[in-house]
Amino acid sequence: MKKFLCVLLMLALLVPAALAEEARPQVTFADLQHLEWTFSSGVGAWYTTMRIQADGTFTGDFHDSNMGESEEAYPNGTVYGCLFHGQMRLEQAGENGPWTMTVESLELDEGQVPEALEDGIRFVTADPYGLTLGQQMILYAPGTPVEQLPEGFRFWAHIGAFDENLEALPFYGLYSEEDDVGFIGEPAMDAENPDDTTQPLPTVPAANP
Repeated sequence: MKKFLCVLLMLALLVPAALAEEARPQVTFADLQHLEWTFSSGVGAWYTTMRIQADGTFTGDFHDSNMGESEEAYPNGTVYGCLFHGQMRLEQAGENGPWTMTVESLELDEGQVPEALEDGIRFVTADPYGLTLGQQMILYAPGTPVEQLPEGFRFWAHIGAFDENLEALPFYGLYSEEDDVGFIGEPAMDAENPDDTTQPLPTVPAANP
């Protein structure tokens, strides 16, 4: 009888754990492929944008205008930039940890010249700002309490510019604390239904506060 009761007790403990495992949200790149990710100053001087496809490959561009950096040969300033591509890895950090993205490969697109002059502007090919090979970033979902977000991400996401009393993140976010880089992910303008907010978005476990 005691052995039977012990078996019942073990089953009672295992069932909730199994249900929790089944209920744990799963995220794929297909859930995120309609988003455009942006890392920027917020005033248009420089930005890095990228799109991530369902297989984890990504493409993007970097643009940094420096109108004050000029010479006689290029009186209209200097623009640093590039087109790039690579591969991301998406995984959950531990059983109950946050989801993270890791940059597994990163390359500049072929055919970009190191430097060129056009219309009085010097164009210089440069590495994308905000992305590095091996970089790992925490993924935050819309609805994440603002108080749980790192101060660095709140700065790059320009949280105060939306609403000083904002309590929950209104978009997706990617943040690397080591590199102090924060991307925000919003529906791309060329998405099939960029203004359709009726489709549910996946819930992503946030990092511990």
